[in-house]
Amino acid sequence: MPDFLLEIGSEEIPAGFIGSACEYLKNDFTKRFTDAGIGFNDIESDGTPRRFYVSIKGLAEKQEDREDTIMGPPAAVAFDADGNLTKAGLGFVKSKGLSEDSLTKAETERGIYLSGVKKTKGVPTRDFIEGILIDVIKSIPFRKSMHWGDKTFRYARPVHWFLALFGGDVISFDIDGIKSGNKTMGHRIHANEYFEVKDFDDYKAKLKEARVISSTEERISQVREQVAEIEKETGYKVDLDEDLLETVAGLVEYPVALMGEFEERYLDIPAEVLITSMKNHQKYFYVTDKDGNLVNKFIGVSNTVPNDPQLVKTGYARVLRARLADAEFFWANDRKYPLENRVEELKKVVYQEKIGTSYEKMERFRKLAVFFSENLNPSAKTDTERAATLCKADLLSEMVYEFPELQGIMGHRYAKLQGENDVVAQAIEEHYLPRFAGDDLPESDTGAFISMADKLDTICGCFAINLIPTGNQDPYALRRGAIGILSTIKAKGYRIGLKEMIGESADLLSGYISFDKEKTVELVYDFIIQRYRQILAGEGIPADCVEAACEISDDIITIEAAAKALSESKQTKEFASIAAGYKRINNILKKSGHTSENYDEALFEDDYERELAKLIADKADQINREVSEENFTMAMTQLLTFSAPVDNFFENVMVMAKDEKIRLNRLSLLNKLKSVFNMLGDLTKII
Repeated sequence: MPDFLLEIGSEEIPAGFIGSACEYLKNDFTKRFTDAGIGFNDIESDGTPRRFYVSIKGLAEKQEDREDTIMGPPAAVAFDADGNLTKAGLGFVKSKGLSEDSLTKAETERGIYLSGVKKTKGVPTRDFIEGILIDVIKSIPFRKSMHWGDKTFRYARPVHWFLALFGGDVISFDIDGIKSGNKTMGHRIHANEYFEVKDFDDYKAKLKEARVISSTEERISQVREQVAEIEKETGYKVDLDEDLLETVAGLVEYPVALMGEFEERYLDIPAEVLITSMKNHQKYFYVTDKDGNLVNKFIGVSNTVPNDPQLVKTGYARVLRARLADAEFFWANDRKYPLENRVEELKKVVYQEKIGTSYEKMERFRKLAVFFSENLNPSAKTDTERAATLCKADLLSEMVYEFPELQGIMGHRYAKLQGENDVVAQAIEEHYLPRFAGDDLPESDTGAFISMADKLDTICGCFAINLIPTGNQDPYALRRGAIGILSTIKAKGYRIGLKEMIGESADLLSGYISFDKEKTVELVYDFIIQRYRQILAGEGIPADCVEAACEISDDIITIEAAAKALSESKQTKEFASIAAGYKRINNILKKSGHTSENYDEALFEDDYERELAKLIADKADQINREVSEENFTMAMTQLLTFSAPVDNFFENVMVMAKDEKIRLNRLSLLNKLKSVFNMLGDLTKII
């Protein structure tokens, strides 16, 4: 069984493009071969900054032959009275390329139809690959692409070669004068020349000889091993951040880890600044002593085996030193200006043209955060108001201007140095949390209140001016903000209704801009609740149970507890009976238009009516009490006792009796029963 190998060689491609492009190639080839009925044993795709490759092993020699049954017009239309094909029948045969021998009459739910079997002979796999290769290569999606010279072909960076082999033989194609062959190229510095390869194993082996490690995981492993050796030799610890490891592996073809150093005086700069400079800007790994204290060392990863390692280390340090010198200046200069003095400057910063300045935004979310504090922890009110006032001031510092990722972190540092208490300083940093999925949540109530208020003000403001997320477009990260609010409420166990929160935010916003407040509150609530459904779905709670529970409260703690109880009961036969009965009750009452719950037991004609009424009388208050105390599992246990009586009622009692008094009395009984069921949610939502 032949193997296939494709390599696309180019100028250095950004590290962030490599993983997604290789994943696309793997998925695209898999789909094309699967759809074509061509089997294979294994597919692998990976890359370096200068090349992507796809290796497919154990390919079938050819496509499977196919027989497809194609339905035509009704037999009555396709054949005349003598059984001969009509014009319509002949047209079907011709248009589908069928032979008359393959025709038959097929019985379907819609009647008898003319059908035919179309036989398609599988093409050789090599021919199939030749037919798709150019399209596959041209369809690789990049966030940014370019064309170069006289080429019309677009790619992430200029392409220099294509290697394409099937069973060891070249598959020939040409894109804008770049012809395929059986040659690849080695490392740009150590082996910058073309050489032939026979197959995938030969390809990987020869690349390694030419100082190219084609596997991303292998490059990562090599960095890990080299760093472990450095740690062993020096006694230091290196923070091998996984994301940075992957990035570094995408920057090199042959990684060599080197330990450099910078001047000790820079250790007086906050550790967060040093780490950001090394990790985010220079792609260096920071180093600590055995106690976790930052030291004046770093690990840089070279793409070459240097003749003079010290020269490379010195170069790395020189580049880092320039950033650290700037940071040292910013650190000294920013401390001359108290955060409080910068607050007024926020009036000059436009947050969003239609929503207003950063100062106006701060005023709104400060009031909203105080509202949360008054309702959830009044003792935190003073600190909440103070921290909310100061929390955006560091945006105007030189340090944050240069290192935006340090917003909040530097505010915390400056606040402490300028005499603010620990709670206020910590909240200034915490109010940005969570910044991404899985990030830490605010520890303090003060930080949590400001975090929720800031995010909710952003969401309400954007919805008020119709900046609503669509598809992948979410420039103000409203989805992330909503999830952050929900995660914080959930983790803290805050008991507050979403509609109350959103309404308060909208009220504050209305003092600054004009908008449809009622519509905005409704849209924002739906938007946030949809995010909550996703959160709970990730915890295994079905969406329909959450949907049903949303009808009894807008407090997300209550919603979760009720949804869990519904989910636990959903699989029982009693619940299935209750849910079916509820939907039936709902339909009957909707058609009747009857709304009264006042029934007269004297008008009951049947024991099944009396049994149901007695159960309502016995259980309604108990269920209501359990629900009010949020003992939803116990409430559901009581509700399930209605299963048999409800079934008996519908099997034996004619609700829509001819006698109007009897009919209306039975409808009132059902209304009362529905109100009991509604205590646990809208059961019509349960699928």
